[in-house]
Amino acid sequence: MSDIRAVVYGVGAMNSIVAGMLLDKGVQIVGAIARSPQKVGQDLGDLLGLGRQLGVAVSDDAAEVLEQTHPDIAVIAVNSYLTDAVEQLRICAEHGVNAVTLSEEMLYPWETSPELSAELDALAKSTGATLTGTGYQDTFWVNMIALLMGTAHRIDTVRGKASWNVDDFGPELATAQQVGRTVAEFDEWVRGAQRPPTFGRNVLDALVADTGLTVKSITTATRPDIASAAMRSEALGIDLAPGDVIGFTDIDRIETEEGPVFEFEMSGRVYGPGEGDINEWTIEGEPNLFLSNGTVPTQTTTCTQMVNRIPDVIAAPPGIVTVDRLPRLRYRPQF
Repeated sequence: MSDIRAVVYGVGAMNSIVAGMLLDKGVQIVGAIARSPQKVGQDLGDLLGLGRQLGVAVSDDAAEVLEQTHPDIAVIAVNSYLTDAVEQLRICAEHGVNAVTLSEEMLYPWETSPELSAELDALAKSTGATLTGTGYQDTFWVNMIALLMGTAHRIDTVRGKASWNVDDFGPELATAQQVGRTVAEFDEWVRGAQRPPTFGRNVLDALVADTGLTVKSITTATRPDIASAAMRSEALGIDLAPGDVIGFTDIDRIETEEGPVFEFEMSGRVYGPGEGDINEWTIEGEPNLFLSNGTVPTQTTTCTQMVNRIPDVIAAPPGIVTVDRLPRLRYRPQF
């Protein structure tokens, strides 16, 4: 069995998968944290349907769990944006516990939430903790694309197009993707001043930072994805009528002072029959380059990358350490 001791922070759709993977790798799960009263007090093994108890009772007191278990890593799958995720990351940093999170904004939060990033970075450095955001975007949207860019002599544009099924990621993310709203409600939400950053913005920030280029301008456009027929969102447990919003597509664009332009179109929506995840990237320049991953199992690879990153995060220096500063992600049969 591995010497790594982990706390599972959030016991929803994603960490239920992650927990099973941790056990397969020999990681010792020493604690579990959830907010749902229905989950608190249950044995984690029973909750995950493992057919055996783990001797780990789910708690809603994160500080108590971290103080009693002294884990090497907290594996966080609770929310997407740093304004929401800061609570979990701050309590881990306060206790000197390394944390790896699926919070999409934590992939590269320096540009979209600079004040919160600076606060968490300073706190983590003071206690010796490392905080990292990873998941599907780690390889498929950042490191794989950065590697492809390294094969070009000249780059004019980098364009990405990706999609994912919101029903694979639980009710919180489906709600964030505005599933079930009317078009009028969606338009009002888009116009609101409090809209969080797009997931694609953090991806492009990371790619531009990796090249050392200088940002000239940043724009984002958003369009709703609309149901053309009756559908059902399994994540929310609701039926959707034709004309209802089933998610949305963001188109992010960064122009650089040096010339290269970066664009990323990302769709998160409820899928209809026969739809699957895509991940396609085109680099125009010398030479022209193209990458397609076919139909990607986004939910599974989100979890595998999170798990395989754990040893890298534990070994990294304290503070916020983004994936572009970590070693190349690699397969790990055991920890």
